[in-house]
Amino acid sequence: MKRTIAVLLAGMAAVLFLWSQQRDQSPPYLPFEVFSVFPREVSPGIYAQVEQRQLQTLSDQGWELVGVTPYIYRNEEHGEGDLGRRQVVTQTYPAYFFRRVKVRR
Repeated sequence: MKRTIAVLLAGMAAVLFLWSQQRDQSPPYLPFEVFSVFPREVSPGIYAQVEQRQLQTLSDQGWELVGVTPYIYRNEEHGEGDLGRRQVVTQTYPAYFFRRVKVRR
């Protein structure tokens, strides 16, 4: 009789332990939302840089800047250089990548 009660209590403890483990299904990491901002094409082949005001607004909303990468390289020829060749000027238009912790609702 004592052995049966001990086995039942051990079984109930095991079931309660397994049940409590299954209830906590939260991921072991924080879920993030991601957002990206790219330069804007104002006319074919002509781009506008991302405005600093837009980046500051995203920061004020809780977005964290996690990456900046050159998105567009644009070469332009300007004036006369040495030996009668035109100088080539390269402009870079970066893209910005943000993240913030996803709020559960």
